[in-house]
Amino acid sequence: MIIDVHGHYTTAPAALGTWRDLQIAGLKDPSQAPKASDLKISDDEIRETIETNQLRLMKERGSDLTIFSPRASFMAHHIGDFQTSSTWAAICNELCYRVSQLFPDHFIPAAMLPQSPGADPATCIPELVKCVEQYGNVGINLNPDPSGGHWTSPPLSDKSWYPIYEKMVEYDIPAMIHVSTSCNSCFHTTGSHYLNADTTAFMQCLTSDLFKDFPTLKFLIPHGGGA
Repeated sequence: MIIDVHGHYTTAPAALGTWRDLQIAGLKDPSQAPKASDLKISDDEIRETIETNQLRLMKERGSDLTIFSPRASFMAHHIGDFQTSSTWAAICNELCYRVSQLFPDHFIPAAMLPQSPGADPATCIPELVKCVEQYGNVGINLNPDPSGGHWTSPPLSDKSWYPIYEKMVEYDIPAMIHVSTSCNSCFHTTGSHYLNADTTAFMQCLTSDLFKDFPTLKFLIPHGGGA
């Protein structure tokens, strides 16, 4: 079996982006803020976006299974506060779960966490638990820089991250190190921020005792860029 461990729902129905735009607008004008229940995406819409894109390419290229997570640039943890990210993560994770239910032989979900600059990483635990226990997620995306290119969070070796690691070890799931959109004009999102962030995370692991504290902890670092 050939497994692609790094798949994102980049082709999600347009309604998802429209809802997100309203959520962001609602941060300035609460009268525009949508409810999660306002988002309507049918199973047929999901089937169309998957069958004509990811599934078609999987069949062409001979891969069998994709570990599927929300679109990374859409995570944008720097927008709003924890509640903003919590609602957004729940919506995106449910959508990936629905993909896995419609195409169980080809997709299995991995979770986006509701991270937010300055928020205690432990606040992500309820969404992580829900995704593993209710949605069958086999991994998570972990953003080492929720600030979007300004690096205001402590390194991954800091004990503030440990509640997430404890849950990862408990469930025996890996985390894919994955930043999101850069809002720092010095760093192009995919051309430099992704690569720099993965190198930064790797060095944080290499120069710390993190794996002495968690010898079974598993990270995937997908954008090494040769560094």
